[in-house]
Amino acid sequence: MKEEKFWKDELDTLLGKLVDDSLSAMDKTRLNNILEAQPEALEIYNEYLDLHGALEERLGIPDFNSLNNIIDPDTKNKKKSFSIPFGGWSWAAAALLAIGLFIQLFVNHRESETTLPIAQVTKLSGPLLWTGNGGQVNQNLQAGTKLSGGTIEGMGPDAWFELEFNDGSEVVIAGNSMLTISDLGQKELRLREGSFSANVMPQPKGKPMLVRTRSALFEVMGTRFSVDAELSSSTLTVSEGKVRATRLSDGSTVEVAAKQRVVAALDCELIPEEMPDSVTLWQSHLENGRKRNHGEWISPNGAEPAQLKTVPYTLPAKDDQKQRTIHTLSMPVSQGDQPTVILQSETKIRVRGKIATSHAIWFGITVVRENGDFAGRFQIRRPAMEFQSGEPFEVVFSLADYKLDPSLAKWAESLAKTPHGLILKGVWCHTLWDPAGLQVSEIELMTPTKR
Repeated sequence: MKEEKFWKDELDTLLGKLVDDSLSAMDKTRLNNILEAQPEALEIYNEYLDLHGALEERLGIPDFNSLNNIIDPDTKNKKKSFSIPFGGWSWAAAALLAIGLFIQLFVNHRESETTLPIAQVTKLSGPLLWTGNGGQVNQNLQAGTKLSGGTIEGMGPDAWFELEFNDGSEVVIAGNSMLTISDLGQKELRLREGSFSANVMPQPKGKPMLVRTRSALFEVMGTRFSVDAELSSSTLTVSEGKVRATRLSDGSTVEVAAKQRVVAALDCELIPEEMPDSVTLWQSHLENGRKRNHGEWISPNGAEPAQLKTVPYTLPAKDDQKQRTIHTLSMPVSQGDQPTVILQSETKIRVRGKIATSHAIWFGITVVRENGDFAGRFQIRRPAMEFQSGEPFEVVFSLADYKLDPSLAKWAESLAKTPHGLILKGVWCHTLWDPAGLQVSEIELMTPTKR
């Protein structure tokens, strides 16, 4: 225990130095040694880095470059379950001091920012939350709204948001994602979580679009690409052109060409790979844990398999209408380093689950085109009579059963007529207004030959 307390105290001191940028070369070596020797230390470091990223996004403080370069390339991401405090408050005090030192700079910077719009909302639907640079919160964005920079957050699996920069570059998020945009002479995007796709026009020489995640920096001069971000890894997929990718943990850099992707993470090599062959079958594996599923994950218990339970999202009240709540869950499919899943005309989708209270259920899919463009959400409604309170259920749908989400009707001309031949981005289920205790244990894509 004394040894454990010693390295935790030392780690605490080193992280404090890291924040106030007083880390010496000897300190850096010692910090690396601790991170390599102690799996718990690496967990603390990752949480610390994540906290700093959150503070940076909320307060607009500059990057501490040392945060991104402290771990040597051969340091492995060893994970171990534990529950400890950060080991003291000196690092937190140092962080607050550093933030305080930057407050005036931050204020002056914000005051000098242009309020001229940098982009315009072109299409949107579903639950979205926009926070402008000045902190203004808007839950009622409209197509045509001009934006001067800020953060868009998709609050549910049915969220969809498209914007166009003044130069014609387009950015799209769908589902549960959080993306910050700015353009102060150079476009910069920060993807905190989720995914987005972009079609970027040629950028000024020496001023590429910068895309930042927790684990990577991507430099874009003009291309089509998409990014999926998780806590400790980011996946870049390039459809057209070329993107320069940098892994923040060690500064490694690669060029990613069209029809290639790369994963920026500590536990894999930073090597571009050709896009793997697409597949037509897919199955959820909730027993593997929460991953990026949206919902309340319930671990297996005896004969009961792992479950994903809906979580509520309350829509803002409009006019004289009362607030209403969607109870929703979703699972990503063709995201990250997973193979692309193509929907065929003969594809069938099976959903297994149970519901506490008999209630109508909406089953849906989100699809994109090969270049990453959003192609639509398609859904099926099944009445309450098909689902008995407290009883398990199994439903099987053909693709022909799915119809375009009515909330997308005004954009129907630019969206797909059917999901056939498109990429399955995610699957979702929800009940409306009243909690019904919907849980899903498995979703599977099948062909007629597989039952």
